[in-house]
Amino acid sequence: MRPPAPKPPAASSSSSYSLREPRPENPLLLLPSCRAAKLSLGCPLLDRILSGGLPAASVTEIAEESASGNTHLCLQLALLAPQSPLSASALFLHSDLPFPLHRLRGLAPKSRPDILDHVLVAAAHSPTDLLSLLSRAQRLLAHPGRSPHRLPIRLIILDSIASLFRADFDASPADLKRRSALFFQISAKLKELAYRHHCVVVVTNQVVDVVEGNAGNTVAWSSGRRVSPALGIAWANCVNTRLFLTREVDGASGTERRRMKVAFAPHLPERACEFVIRRDGVFGVEPAGEG
Repeated sequence: MRPPAPKPPAASSSSSYSLREPRPENPLLLLPSCRAAKLSLGCPLLDRILSGGLPAASVTEIAEESASGNTHLCLQLALLAPQSPLSASALFLHSDLPFPLHRLRGLAPKSRPDILDHVLVAAAHSPTDLLSLLSRAQRLLAHPGRSPHRLPIRLIILDSIASLFRADFDASPADLKRRSALFFQISAKLKELAYRHHCVVVVTNQVVDVVEGNAGNTVAWSSGRRVSPALGIAWANCVNTRLFLTREVDGASGTERRRMKVAFAPHLPERACEFVIRRDGVFGVEPAGEG
């Protein structure tokens, strides 16, 4: 005789059912950039629009019109890394010569004379030169601790990517294909260093005037001109997050207003904040009527 089939369990109440069922999550919160450690920009207002700072294990591009504050912000980040929860040294790769050592020393806190020991600097003169430097950096990150007085590298800054592609390329199909191939090689290496070694990677970019259309690239107004980050949509697809620094000058008073905007990011909404550049760093400005 076949045993009776087991009775299905009694229907649970809606409250007990909700306790057992997994609750839906915002898929953006599952991204590595949301779970990773972040590097503060040294200002609560700027950190607010970035939900705490620049994420590790990610590549962040900062695009700007010339003299909008890119390099100043990068120097500030290099000095903040050893003092941040990352407790890290910075590798500063620069393509614009000479390196602004005087400005770096001026920003360094007088209370930490050792802080400059944690900023490593190297010059990149071409895309292939940069790839060689990144390969050497990979070996350096894979074998930390060779210098007992230096913190491990957790911040990599490249200032700037556009400078490396000013020459040696024209608008021919062959050169455009070669340029795009170099973009992807550089991006792959930067992302590998970011993910494998849990680094904050920051790349600066310049802008070009937009005559008509935008071909899918980011467009913003700066100094009364429509501008877009250099290197086009091919490079835009190589970064995880893009911040755009713009400025406007009041013709009557000559007063400058600078803004940092989140152009795109997988973990952030589009938002912006005004900022100023002072001798002691880059700082956000409270909107009028707040603070």
